[in-house]
Amino acid sequence: MASRTEFGGYVKYQHELPEKAFYEKAWHLLDKYSGIPEDEIEPHVRAVRDKAFAVFNYPCLGRWRFLDLYITTHPQYQELLDRTKAGATLLDAGCCVGQALRQLAFDGAPQENLAGTDLRPEFIDLGYDLFRDRDSFKAKFVAGSVLDADDEALRALDGTVDIIHAASFFHLFGWDDQVTVGVRLVKFFKRGIDNATVLGRQVGTDKPLDVEEHRASGTGRQGRYHHNEASLQKLWDFIGERTETRWKVQAELSYEADLLVEGGEVERILIRYLVRSV
Repeated sequence: MASRTEFGGYVKYQHELPEKAFYEKAWHLLDKYSGIPEDEIEPHVRAVRDKAFAVFNYPCLGRWRFLDLYITTHPQYQELLDRTKAGATLLDAGCCVGQALRQLAFDGAPQENLAGTDLRPEFIDLGYDLFRDRDSFKAKFVAGSVLDADDEALRALDGTVDIIHAASFFHLFGWDDQVTVGVRLVKFFKRGIDNATVLGRQVGTDKPLDVEEHRASGTGRQGRYHHNEASLQKLWDFIGERTETRWKVQAELSYEADLLVEGGEVERILIRYLVRSV
């Protein structure tokens, strides 16, 4: 039975693990990368998950979704590995406990070419605890707010990045904040770079809200704005106007079940996207 802790009618915290197929890649990573004995992995992950959920109760933590290393199935995953091996720098924006970065490193991406940023430094610290690599992982982490143009810490990343992975990130914000976030992310890219890339996966919709109605009403989950391919292109057109850049969006929607507090399931729409400079 899932916990009744809820988020807009959806189950927010789930005590039991999902089906094994959902988290087996994470278990493999914790076994082979972190060297955690198999019989110790589950209690270890539970302890770290609950500490992270206490820092901030994101459903991706409460519902175990941070264990879904979906990045390995992204069509551009091999490209990410090849580009980082060739010297490109990849930034994971909203990296949470840095699970995607550890997977990339395990699959051969040079650790010194990886970076992560998150609003909450506690998540970065708990990532070291989760993967037991505090003294060995060479990726650069910076805690800061992408909504604050004057955040001093994040300036260390300006002009240093070729690729940005941003999963379960943009969907945390409303339209105007998404524009602000996008403008800030563009500053992270190296000057004059060819093939600047942003990619990820997040909650989507097949019927995006009218932007003006969204601004006026704050509708959507806590005022958040969800996209299909057309609205995501519109967003990046706005970002491009403000940064004097141009971007091309490719995206696809997928559908899965989500748990409701009162019982039963509802269809959950995800959008996997790729944004490239043109």
